[in-house]
Amino acid sequence: MNELYVYNTRVRKKELFVPLEEGRVKMYVCGVTVYDYCHLGHARCYVAFDIIHRYLEYLGYRVTYIQNVTDLDDKLIARAQEIGGTDIKAGVAQLAHRFTEAYFEDMDRLRILRADLYPTATENIPRMQEIISALIEKGFAYRRGGDVYFEVAAFPGYGELSGKNPDDLRAGARVAVDGKKKSPLDFALWKAAGPGEPSWPSPWGEGRPGWHIECSAMSTKLLGETFDIHGGGQDLVFPHHENERAQSEAFSGQPFARYWLHNGFVTINQEKMSKSLGNVFNLRDIFKNFPPRVVRFFLLGQHYRSPVDYSEEALQEAGRALFRLDNCYGMARLGGEDIFSLPPDPGVMGDFEAAMNDDFNTAAALAGVYKIVEEYYKNYRKPRLPDGLPARLSAVKRICGTLGVELVDPIHELPASSKISDYPGLADRIIVEDQLTEGNLTALLFCREQARRNREWELSDRIRDYLKGRGVSVMDRKGERTAAVYYPEQLDGE
Repeated sequence: MNELYVYNTRVRKKELFVPLEEGRVKMYVCGVTVYDYCHLGHARCYVAFDIIHRYLEYLGYRVTYIQNVTDLDDKLIARAQEIGGTDIKAGVAQLAHRFTEAYFEDMDRLRILRADLYPTATENIPRMQEIISALIEKGFAYRRGGDVYFEVAAFPGYGELSGKNPDDLRAGARVAVDGKKKSPLDFALWKAAGPGEPSWPSPWGEGRPGWHIECSAMSTKLLGETFDIHGGGQDLVFPHHENERAQSEAFSGQPFARYWLHNGFVTINQEKMSKSLGNVFNLRDIFKNFPPRVVRFFLLGQHYRSPVDYSEEALQEAGRALFRLDNCYGMARLGGEDIFSLPPDPGVMGDFEAAMNDDFNTAAALAGVYKIVEEYYKNYRKPRLPDGLPARLSAVKRICGTLGVELVDPIHELPASSKISDYPGLADRIIVEDQLTEGNLTALLFCREQARRNREWELSDRIRDYLKGRGVSVMDRKGERTAAVYYPEQLDGE
C-alpha cells in the first residue's frame, strides 16, 4: 500500500498512517444529535469522512466504520418539552426516530456510504454505567448526590488533544452554578433525573448519562479500547473530544484513538455558521435549488481541514464545474471506442494517489481532473484523440467514482448561470444522439442563443435546421437576441 500521511490533531502535524492491524482500519466518527433536520455543517463533516472511508477502501484496507446516533441529549429533551405532551421520554424517542430517518435520507442523497453500525446512546446505558463505576473506583470520578463528575485534575494528560492548558482554563472559567463540582472544568458523567425527564436506574439513583460518556461507551464497546481513527468537526475538539479521551484512557489505562482527524467549519462570508448567529442553512432547503451531487462537489473543492465559505454563487460555480465534467464524459462516450472501459492511465492514478496520500487532499486531486478535461476540450473536434488521452479520461471516471461523484449525461438539464463556452460540443452531441426532450430542447435553444451572440452562424443555423426537422420552428426577430419559438401544437393551427 502507498504511504498515507494524515494530520493528527493531537500532535498538530501530519504523521505516517500505520493502523494497529495490518490491512484493517477501525474508525469512529461522532454522529448527529437527532433533534432537527441536518444542515450544511453536517454535510461538511460526513462528506469529509465519507471520502476518507472511500479512499481507505480504495487503498485496500478493510474499514470498520462506526458512527453513533445521539438520541438522548439536553437538546432533544428541550425540544420534546417545547412540543409538549405528558410523556417526555416517549416524545424524545419519537423525535429521535423522526430525525434519524431524515438524516439517512439526506446522507443517501449526498451519496454517503453507510457506516457499518449506527449505535444509539439509549441502547448502551449499561456500558456507560460500567465505565462510570470503574472511574469512581479508580479515583477519576466522584459523586455529588445523584450526579457523578469526572475530576479533570486527576487525569495528568488533560488538554493534550486540544492544546489547552488546564491551569489557563481554570483561571478563565466561571464557578460552577450548582456549586457541586470540585472544579469548573469537571464534567458530568451521570445526571440525576429532572422532573419528567427520561431516566434509567443506576447505582447513583435515577438519571441519565452525560454527553461525553456516550461516545466513549459506544466506540470502545465496538472497536476496542484502542482504535485507529476518531473523527468529527473542529468544534468537537474541545470540550467533547478532550473529555472523551480523558475518561476513556482513565478507564482503560490504554491510548484511546491513535489518530484524531477533524474537518473544518462552514463559514458564511468568513463567519462561522452557527444557530446562535442565525446563519444555518438546512440541507433540505439547499436541495430545493441545488442537486445534492452539486453540494457534494462543492464540498470536495476544499481540503477537508480548511474552512469552506458558503454562498449561492459558490454553489453555482461548483454546478458549472460539475456540468462541464459531465459534458466531457457524455461527449467522450459518443465515439466508437468505449473509452471508459479502458484501463485508467497509471500516471494519472499515481498523481491522484499522491494528492490523496497527502492528508486526503481532494482539491489537489480535482485540479488534476480539470487539466485532463481541458485537454479533451482542446482536442474533441479532431478525427482522433491524442495518444493516451482516452486512458487519461478513463482515469478521470475512476477518480470521480472513488470520490463518490457519479458522472452523468448532462444533456437533459443545465445549471443556473450557464455559459455556452463552458460546454463545448453540447449542441453537436444533442443533435447526434437525436433525442429531443423538453430538457435538451431548452439546452439547444440556450446553445443557439449563445452562438448568435458569439456570431457563430454555422452552429446557429444547424440547431435551427435540426429543430425544424423535429417540428419546432425558431424565428429570429430583428433587433432581438432571443428568438421566437413555435412548438408543433402551435404550428398545427397555422
